[in-house]
Amino acid sequence: MSVITNAPRVRLLDPNAALSPLLQEILRNCERRNIRYDRPLVHFVMNLLSMDPQYELFMETLSADRRNHDDFIEACCNLLADDRSPTLITLRMQCFFLDNFFDKDEIVEKHARNLQAKTFALTKEIIDNDVITKDEQDEVFNKVILDIVMNMGLGNPDCKDVMAETMRALNSVMSRSDKAKFVTLDRKDRLMALKDIREIVAGIRIFNKHSGNTANGMADLPKIIDQSHESTKSILQITLCEIMDKVNLLTSALNAAIAYDLRNRSIITLLPENITPDDFEAIKDLLAMYRQHEVYTRKLIDELATIKISIDSCKQEYEAKLLRIHEAVQYRTAIPTDRVFPKFSELTRVWLQFQNFIFLLSEMNQISNTLTSLTERCTSFDDLAYRLLGESQIQTDVDRLNKVSSKRFVLLDPKNCEIVPYEEIMQIQLLKFCLWHLAEGKGLLMPGSTELGVCRVQKEHYLFNIPEPVTFFDEDPNKYFFKIVETARKKIQLICLLNIYDKVQSSYNAPRSEGFQMKITTTCDQEVQTDLHPVPSNIDREYRWNVWDYRREAIRLANIRTKRTTSVQTLESSRAIPKSTQIYLAKPQTTQTRVSRSTETEQRRLTGLKVIEPTAPSPLKVYALTLAQTSRSAFNKNGER
Repeated sequence: MSVITNAPRVRLLDPNAALSPLLQEILRNCERRNIRYDRPLVHFVMNLLSMDPQYELFMETLSADRRNHDDFIEACCNLLADDRSPTLITLRMQCFFLDNFFDKDEIVEKHARNLQAKTFALTKEIIDNDVITKDEQDEVFNKVILDIVMNMGLGNPDCKDVMAETMRALNSVMSRSDKAKFVTLDRKDRLMALKDIREIVAGIRIFNKHSGNTANGMADLPKIIDQSHESTKSILQITLCEIMDKVNLLTSALNAAIAYDLRNRSIITLLPENITPDDFEAIKDLLAMYRQHEVYTRKLIDELATIKISIDSCKQEYEAKLLRIHEAVQYRTAIPTDRVFPKFSELTRVWLQFQNFIFLLSEMNQISNTLTSLTERCTSFDDLAYRLLGESQIQTDVDRLNKVSSKRFVLLDPKNCEIVPYEEIMQIQLLKFCLWHLAEGKGLLMPGSTELGVCRVQKEHYLFNIPEPVTFFDEDPNKYFFKIVETARKKIQLICLLNIYDKVQSSYNAPRSEGFQMKITTTCDQEVQTDLHPVPSNIDREYRWNVWDYRREAIRLANIRTKRTTSVQTLESSRAIPKSTQIYLAKPQTTQTRVSRSTETEQRRLTGLKVIEPTAPSPLKVYALTLAQTSRSAFNKNGER
């Protein structure tokens, strides 16, 4: 069974803005009815159901009808209500796989971001802290060792032996002067140097482990990857075998309950007495669920084979780099360190690739386990399938197709089809299921036979499992295309399973078979050269695309007629009005004051007192001596005393 290409993820998983009002009503109804829902699943179901033109959500010629919207809301809620139905579980699988099926580069980047977020605080302390003393320098390099162990995956940081070996590897790379120079670098240069130190020290530890030296706590990644690959491969193969057992049972049961009415060009359903038409439809939905699980499991197996090729190539590169380092280390006295250290960095990069492979295998196991858990949640219909099977034998797809391997398509007068032999490079539509069974059986999944030949219509290839319906299909292909599209509108899980999203969407405006014509998407490589500015730019700043903007403007202008205009000068607007102020200029002025005068007093001498002379004459004493001399000279001049 071939693996389908990925459905248009963006158009199916992202919310549709046109359906936002209906989304809120669906969520309210689900809460009112106690229906558990996931918002991505609700978007997925709404996008698929909206392609049914009976709800008239996007019709160009019909007006919106509230009753159709209510029917759409009710259909979504009913589909989400039965949590164990095969239809809803198939939709859950499709939504989960489209959203989580990994791109290898994206998974690696996601892990790198998670690891960087966990070690961000530690790295910030290393590159931001200023170092002055020797103790602070030792503390910084203890953090460097912890950073190397955590980022390079060299073991458990809580193990003392792991930290000691990493310290010895670091000391073999950096001397005391190198460490002192490291802590003096600016933030950007220190971060770049830290990345180089990580790769070199990790490469030394990896080489020591390979050489047989002590490497406590380091995992043997090549051995672990081989074990993980074998374990994942066996789990996927066992899962695929279990799926095919269910597929063979359900397909054989459905095949036993149908008969071909080639005269009327239809398929007749022959049900036992204890089987109802609803039970028959449930078996068809269950088969679609297991077929979808089969497709995704085969997709994972193919991806695992691609990863295995990359693992083998990486292991060869790993061994080659170890050999080069071993040869260089033997003559390390003759080879400079600037030529040896880059080899350790290259070895570390290969080591990190091994870690990335482990993350990819882990992600693959997680996806497989989730898909299996979803299918196990479905209601069991084994008893119903065995009752429908009756006395018929369970056949595989190969056994069923071998019965018609000797037959070939015959078109005596081809009108719309062309019969071509099968080739491996052909892209078969409808997942290699029989087109006639899908159309006349209303979603009946029966594998087509490549031995009969391939029917080519409008550059697309289709298969059948019996030769007679090819003549019917050649007469009017659009009739059968419409039946398949109409079935996919009712069973929306078939849109992703058969990869017919584009066909269903392109036929939206054809709700009936009259006038229906399948549009084939064609592509071609084309180059167009235009002038830089063929039309002069004319941007109208007053243009409004919304008519309601013009209506609001008209209302505003109409209201102005009933208003009176007044003006008030405010503090802000006062600056716009010129003003002038008259002031008195400053003029010089003087003031006359009284003449300073002094009064003389009589000098009295005291006897009998002991005067203590200070070591330095005080200002008072100087003043007293001056006053005495002045007084004496005055008395002598007048002839008194």
